[in-house]
Amino acid sequence: MWLKFIVVLIIIALISPILVIIPMSFSSSSFFEFPIPGYSFKWYLSFFHNEEWVVGLIRSLSIAFFTAILSTILGVMASLAVTRLNFYGKKVFMSLMVAPMIIPVIITGVALYHSFAPLNLTNTFTGLVLAHTVLAIPIVFVTVTASLQGMDRNLEWAAMGLGSTPIGTFFKVTLPLIRPGVLSGALFAFIISFDEVVVTIFLGGSSTKTLPIAMWENLRIQVDPTMAAVSSILILITITLFLGQELVSVRKARLKRKLNNH
Repeated sequence: MWLKFIVVLIIIALISPILVIIPMSFSSSSFFEFPIPGYSFKWYLSFFHNEEWVVGLIRSLSIAFFTAILSTILGVMASLAVTRLNFYGKKVFMSLMVAPMIIPVIITGVALYHSFAPLNLTNTFTGLVLAHTVLAIPIVFVTVTASLQGMDRNLEWAAMGLGSTPIGTFFKVTLPLIRPGVLSGALFAFIISFDEVVVTIFLGGSSTKTLPIAMWENLRIQVDPTMAAVSSILILITITLFLGQELVSVRKARLKRKLNNH
């Protein structure tokens, strides 16, 4: 019982600073103040009436969407290679796959800038998607690899023994079984890209300014509750994504129980 109580206290300590932002975004004051003197929606109106904020939000969502797709495809392929094949340098390959999680982001940013600059990929949508994919692939790789190692390979052998091709077996047997891991990896890849600042500072520019970069620049010039409104929107988007992923997992668990009962 005491362990659950400690866990609850730790969770409260972690999320309390975040939850304070939400009521501050409805403040009627012109500066950060808590408790807030009154309630107002003017800072949300200020956000949606600011073209730079709105364009940055749309651009961030677009980059994160394509990053999630690309990193998921590459991460799943790498996970299949590691779990299904034995090849020379396998340990080195795995170390390289998780390297972006270990190397400081600023070093990755500098390396990507020097690599992308000769290719004219700086200050481009494609360059940011590729750069964010480099950062997101490790989390997809780790998540999907864990799912693949936990599944029963006899199901794949049975499918291929009945005449299915390896590709057909993957889409009809393997992918449905590891779908929660794939969705989780894609979700985290989306969030990593959506919140990325350091690498975007190196590779972005005036025509590829994302919402986190707009927030960073705004903090250097002025600080008003519009920042709290933007932060609340980001929190809402993140919570919505996690709830969506959880609903998919719960639905699949219910379907699996129904099939087992029949």
